[in-house]
Amino acid sequence: MNKQLPIKDLTLKEHDPVLYKLLQQEKARQFGGIELIASENFTYTYVMESIGSCLTNKYSEGYPGARYYGGNAYIDQIENLCRDRALEVYGLDPKKWRANVQAYSGSPANMAVYTALLKPGEKLMGLDLTQGGHLTHGFYTEKRKVSASSIFWGSKQYTVDLETGIIDYDKLEREALEYKPKLIIAGYSAYPRDLDYKRFRDICDKVGAYLHADMAHLSGLVAAKEMNDPFEFADVVTSTTHKSLRGPRSGMIFSKNEIADEIDFGVFPQL
Repeated sequence: MNKQLPIKDLTLKEHDPVLYKLLQQEKARQFGGIELIASENFTYTYVMESIGSCLTNKYSEGYPGARYYGGNAYIDQIENLCRDRALEVYGLDPKKWRANVQAYSGSPANMAVYTALLKPGEKLMGLDLTQGGHLTHGFYTEKRKVSASSIFWGSKQYTVDLETGIIDYDKLEREALEYKPKLIIAGYSAYPRDLDYKRFRDICDKVGAYLHADMAHLSGLVAAKEMNDPFEFADVVTSTTHKSLRGPRSGMIFSKNEIADEIDFGVFPQL
């Protein structure tokens, strides 16, 4: 009678040496150069330990205390811990703000905000991609609607002053008064300046629009109080966690409590 060999968990090197070699080559590439963009920060060892843990095995649709799967006693505690810490790192009052930490990244977080706050066809404004904005901020060209945010919703892009390279807030205000968007996005991917969130707030108030601050690239600098604080003026703030926060690849949405239920519903079950 043949004895059955014990089952052994293989290491990645043993299971897939080709992939293992590529990972080692990528690691050497990262350590052999200097990354100068926020979206390729180096995460902490304990972050990699967490995302390589048993948590990756668990399904947890819904929210803490109201899941669609069983066995979420510890997952609920982990998510609540994460939400509490997200508020704490930016000094936010839980009586005024709520954090949603379920978005997979910054782009899904932005789409959840639009889905929650805008009806199909309603209007938004964001910084032109070619002048430092982001694809999800309603980008389109003369020939094509590129981003889903310009396909499902009306979109108009604001711009910078070509002489100074600074956002032309006076022009933005004139165009907003004419276009009458339901939501204006204060955020960027490649704009080397801080933002005047108070001016954005004033413009939004004049047209009755939500102010959505997308701080994905600069969220670590906001937490460290090295850049202007969007929470003082915004209705909703989105961020990634893997850039200047040095966390895992994921996203967060902070919303005023008045609209927090709509934002949560936009993340789950809508998206």
